[in-house]
Amino acid sequence: MSSPLDSVTVLLAGLATGNNCLTTLEKLRLLLVSVSTQELKDYIPKIDVDRLFTCLTTTNREQIRLTCEILSLILGSLPRGQALTKYEDLYLQGLAHPDNQVKNLILHQIQMVAGDATVAHQLSSCSELLLSCLRLVGFDESSIACDAKRIFGSLSNQGDAATVLLSPPVISEMRVIATKSDTIRYRVYEIVVAIGSTSNDMLLSIDETGFLNPLLEDVDSSDIIIQLNALELLTVLMSDKHGRGYLIQKRIIEKLSDKLSQSVSDILASLIVPGLLKFLGTFAYHQPEMLSEYSAFTNTLFNLIQDSDLSLQIVAIETISFISTEEQGKRALHNILGNRMEVVMKKMGSLMNNSNSEVRLKVVHAVAEMFHIPVNQLEDEELLAIVEEWSTMLNPKPIQLITNLMKQPFNEMRLELLTVLLNLSPQPWAQKQMSFQPGLIEFLLDRGAEPNKECTECKFRIVEKLVECNKESKFGDIWTPSVIAQLKGHAQEGPWFIRAQASVAFESGP
Repeated sequence: MSSPLDSVTVLLAGLATGNNCLTTLEKLRLLLVSVSTQELKDYIPKIDVDRLFTCLTTTNREQIRLTCEILSLILGSLPRGQALTKYEDLYLQGLAHPDNQVKNLILHQIQMVAGDATVAHQLSSCSELLLSCLRLVGFDESSIACDAKRIFGSLSNQGDAATVLLSPPVISEMRVIATKSDTIRYRVYEIVVAIGSTSNDMLLSIDETGFLNPLLEDVDSSDIIIQLNALELLTVLMSDKHGRGYLIQKRIIEKLSDKLSQSVSDILASLIVPGLLKFLGTFAYHQPEMLSEYSAFTNTLFNLIQDSDLSLQIVAIETISFISTEEQGKRALHNILGNRMEVVMKKMGSLMNNSNSEVRLKVVHAVAEMFHIPVNQLEDEELLAIVEEWSTMLNPKPIQLITNLMKQPFNEMRLELLTVLLNLSPQPWAQKQMSFQPGLIEFLLDRGAEPNKECTECKFRIVEKLVECNKESKFGDIWTPSVIAQLKGHAQEGPWFIRAQASVAFESGP
């Protein structure tokens, strides 16, 4: 039985870079998109891909666009890795093509191989192709450079296949392109950090190449942009335990902790301090004990909460909130900052009451994170006590504060406030305050009061949480039987239940 794709051979045979080339390519494109994926896969071995690549030897951008679209359909239908093996020479030509459309096509195909653990080893054996991709990391067009860089980031995660990135030819090419400019140098550093982040052995190997030392030195650069870029990459490196160990060994944490305390009085503090706080805050998130080991950081973090610069106050609050996301962070802040947390929480309460909408939103989001306790830790009495203490430091009546702020017509703020209420709702003391808050239950049971789907669903989860807690009879007699019955009925009906309205038809008299 003949296939529509039998016409492909005829079209390819007549394909030439003449006046009818565009018409032929368009017919070919329409033919390829008209068949099923399986039909195309079965027919691909009969397609002369080399002939299609010759259509790229033109300056006609429309011809190049059509050819790239056709090649994308064909190459994308081949098993990953097969096209790489079969058309490596054509890929090399494509990467050297003057038109970025062609480079994008080939880089996309190579990226799919680099990101697939089952075939990535094939790419690791194509040394010339890898070097061509690496040269494009130094390309002027940032979109091309980023696509090329992404290939190395993906390949760095592919186990044994990633060792090719430490080979002398690759390291040598990295050195060459890194000299072109600071922008390109930092693209290379991104690859270096991606390699070092995969394992301790890879980190030690990449350290031996000498690439990391200049990156570590850049945290002292006189150029603020370079400093911030260095901090951003080192923050990525510390996401893994071996990376944090390396940075401790190099005394970078100590150096940056001291640098933070000195930078606060710098005229450029608003530029560099957020980057330092993000770096050190990320470290403290992973290893909360550092709050006691690096007092310069802890003291500066606390002092920034009281700073006259509102932007620095917010960054400090967000840093504390991030550290407190996990239970060990909550314990560390409670035990190490101690009474100073009262100053922090009162400042947050004040900003929630007396700031513009943008600041309020950031602070309320921080509060929501700080008050969150995972379901599997709700039996931890110490964690519950910490959150209760912080809540009452925020405001003696936190539930009342939240419900009062909810009256503001600001959708994002409303969702964050509902999230705070949801995070507090499993706690007995919070439910007790909720039971005394006038109109709160009516508000929770009103499905029509919310401005969007997210707020409606969050409010419904609060009701579900109240029902769940009282189902287990953990909270004694906080709620009356009538209220519990209403909550249970609401939870059973779901967030989108609409009660039918009875209607009576009146007929006019004779």
